[in-house]
Amino acid sequence: MTNVNLSYEYIAAFFLLMLLIWYFTEKKVPLRSYRYFAYVLITAFGATVLEILTYKFAEYANMIPFKVTYICLSLQMLCIHSFIVCMANYLLSLARIDARNHLALKYTFVVSWLLISVICLLNPIFGWAANLEGNVYSMKGIGYVLYGIDAIMVIFIGWVLIAKRQSFKFIRKTIAVFLFVCAVVAGIVQEFNFAPMLNLAITIFCFVLYLFGQGPEVDIDKTTGQFSRTFFGRYLKDRFISDKAFSLIVLDLDDFKFINQSYGVAMGDILLEMVGSYLENMNRSNTVFHYDADRFCIVVDKGVAFVGDVVEAIHKRFDNPWEYDKLEIMMAATLCVIDCPRDADNPEKLVEIIDFTMETAKSTNKGRITFASDIDIDLEKGQRSKNIERAVKDAISSDNIMVYYQPIYSAEKQCYNSAEALARLHDEKLGWISPDVFITIAEKTGLIIELGEMIMHKVCSFIKENELSKTSIEYIDVNISPLQLMQKGFASKMLAIMKQYDVDASQINIEITETAMMTSFAVVSENLLEFVENNISISLDDYGSGYASINYINSMPFKFIKLDKGIVWASFKENKARITMEHTVRMLNDLELQIIAEGVETDEMKEKLVQVGCHYLQGWYYSKAVPGDEFMALING
Repeated sequence: MTNVNLSYEYIAAFFLLMLLIWYFTEKKVPLRSYRYFAYVLITAFGATVLEILTYKFAEYANMIPFKVTYICLSLQMLCIHSFIVCMANYLLSLARIDARNHLALKYTFVVSWLLISVICLLNPIFGWAANLEGNVYSMKGIGYVLYGIDAIMVIFIGWVLIAKRQSFKFIRKTIAVFLFVCAVVAGIVQEFNFAPMLNLAITIFCFVLYLFGQGPEVDIDKTTGQFSRTFFGRYLKDRFISDKAFSLIVLDLDDFKFINQSYGVAMGDILLEMVGSYLENMNRSNTVFHYDADRFCIVVDKGVAFVGDVVEAIHKRFDNPWEYDKLEIMMAATLCVIDCPRDADNPEKLVEIIDFTMETAKSTNKGRITFASDIDIDLEKGQRSKNIERAVKDAISSDNIMVYYQPIYSAEKQCYNSAEALARLHDEKLGWISPDVFITIAEKTGLIIELGEMIMHKVCSFIKENELSKTSIEYIDVNISPLQLMQKGFASKMLAIMKQYDVDASQINIEITETAMMTSFAVVSENLLEFVENNISISLDDYGSGYASINYINSMPFKFIKLDKGIVWASFKENKARITMEHTVRMLNDLELQIIAEGVETDEMKEKLVQVGCHYLQGWYYSKAVPGDEFMALING
């Protein structure tokens, strides 16, 4: 052991120390793989430092007691052989295999680690595993058992890499193979006394793995500083494998889009960060995930009684404003509590229950606390949603989305002058699916983008093929989803479709809802203004059904305002509703906007609505939505 160049060991020790400091000062990631990676770092650092000390103590044998050097050697043996066992456990965790749930694996690791510990820790007493004579170190006797354990672990690591290769991401698979080869080669090199390079090889592996796959920043949502939705899926798989009970609190910020609209998206992001920080700091044992745009999930390890205290504290926090830079902003939140494994015993079911319970809570218990155990969880409904999503995908791919047309009557011209295009879907297994249902699911899944383009193609084709410009029909209303309007370049794409069919701009009217004005206002405005600049009219649909704001009417270039059928019907039943409707119509007329009344079903309604100042009428009094050929027969008849 004399005259050994320890440069490699010094470099390895320094970088492993830096890596340990970084790792333990970063946000703690609650996965077995991260815990075992910590064990890998600790044993690698211990082996490196102890090897340096053993060499140095042996070099100064006249000053350092032999017993101290021998103890240091034995501890170094413990660390380096434990490192291989930790590495095997780490790879198992990446492959999502819990040795505790497999009896053979469990006993293999327990017995291996016990043997390593007993042999190495008792070696200073019995001297049965290694000799240290002067400056010469050599293995002996029972010490060769350690090599046998190493061989078993190396073979096992190789098997995991090959048999479970589909469980590893590419980068981790590459790094793991790199380590396996380096460890074997460096071990052989060191055993034959070419150079003490094993610890440096391990250090390089740890650094590469940390930087490209194991560092916690890859799993953290940049907006909130909490764990991301993607990581949530990995965490659940790991959590259910461990078979430990836990509770999940789901927090959904109510009407957060209005916060974004009122204070701006940047302020909204700050508030999300504040909420995430509060949830994390209220109890350090909780694990917080930014699940969705305005939704958080909090994993609580304690019992149900403790969970009740936590969720109640969160609920009370929202009774007070959130303060930032002299602003005091009130927010509300709906909370759901899911107990696992009682309410959900696997990741897939839990995700379904999260969506189902929150949807139920929003409709029946908004702004309050709901326990999943207190509601009738009907996952068949969730399955139906998946089936409908499948039906929408199939209809898009097979071009089976149908477009029906509901005529709109002009009170001034006494004829049908326009129509609203409405999507219809029939599935062989599910039958007719309500537009309110499949459009909502298409918006949630993002399919509305492709669906909307298909509808525009069909409407433009219908206009061209039936030469609507030669009829009384001046334009067709095309409903646009908020999600479509949030896409940059959306207007340009729609204009390109119209040009493809030689459809004049005046023959299309873009119809949006109030909801569209409350998300990504800048992008929405940009798209709407591009439509107007190209002479396409815009109408605001369902006016009076929700959070109607005169600000939207004043700031956006609407030509038509559609009164929601709810306000129309109510005006014929209640005096206050009638007065409200009449004043609304008068105001819109003063603003020189064209008014379309929806839900017209009787001759009385028709006469009254025209009398108060509505310009156009739409409803079953005239016609329900019908296929294109029936629509043409109607207007030509």
